[in-house]
Amino acid sequence: MNIPRFLRFLSTGYWNVGIIESPLEDIMKSESVNIRLMKHKYKDRFFADPFLFKTDPDYYYIFAEEWEFVKKKGIIVLLKINRSTMKLEDKHTVINDDFHLSYPFPEDGCIIAENYKSGALHKFIIDSNTLTAVRKEKILDVPLIDPTFIEYNGKKWLFGTTKEKKEDANSKLSIFYSSYGGGHFISHKTNPVVNDCHTARPGGKFFWYNGDLYRPAQCSENMYGEHINLMKVSCLTEDKYEEEFAKSINSHTSNRFNIGLHTFNTYNSFSVVDGYEYSIQIRQLIKRLFR
Repeated sequence: MNIPRFLRFLSTGYWNVGIIESPLEDIMKSESVNIRLMKHKYKDRFFADPFLFKTDPDYYYIFAEEWEFVKKKGIIVLLKINRSTMKLEDKHTVINDDFHLSYPFPEDGCIIAENYKSGALHKFIIDSNTLTAVRKEKILDVPLIDPTFIEYNGKKWLFGTTKEKKEDANSKLSIFYSSYGGGHFISHKTNPVVNDCHTARPGGKFFWYNGDLYRPAQCSENMYGEHINLMKVSCLTEDKYEEEFAKSINSHTSNRFNIGLHTFNTYNSFSVVDGYEYSIQIRQLIKRLFR
């Protein structure tokens, strides 16, 4: 979906968190999805990259990136969303680092957040009582973008894009692997395994459907995070990686936040996503004009 340049200049881009309250089977068979968007009061920030922490009968608890425009740096927060009204009732800072944070992938009681500008990939150890980060540990010297893990065939696999050039973040997918008990990750022999802006950059956790493994991938053909392409993994070994396109998921039929969708995390009975839109905010527009 192409947006005129003058509209982009006059407007501010916002991401927002949403829920698809349909079973995975329905999503895989449908041509479009119905997204219930989070309702909140904030005009000076956006929320993106949602991953589920837990649910109860009344609330969704979701890890997400929070980006304040004035600070120009993301942090990781826990959103408490009313399941009936979709209203954001509380948010809690989980990780605040010296460097920008996004894509809070939960892994073994930790959060592996994108921390690209730090020059490496870290895991953030989370205190189970306070739900805040108490320390971080380096797990890879490569600053991976949107790091995504999967345990498969006796190994732990780590997917993410690299960024030697600006366009690489959306187009060059690399894989690293280790044994389940080991902490040392080895680079895949054929890295980058994908070199394509339609299917490289990770867009959520892997999932199984009808016995097949799927990888959500961001498509950024016309704009960053335009939609999600679901890729069916046909081969994942130390020597080879193969996948094929299965279907796309987008937000284009929604009333709002319908320009982009770049995160898809499914939990069988529902899925957590995000949507993107442009909105003209007077305060942001005045700042931009004076700059």
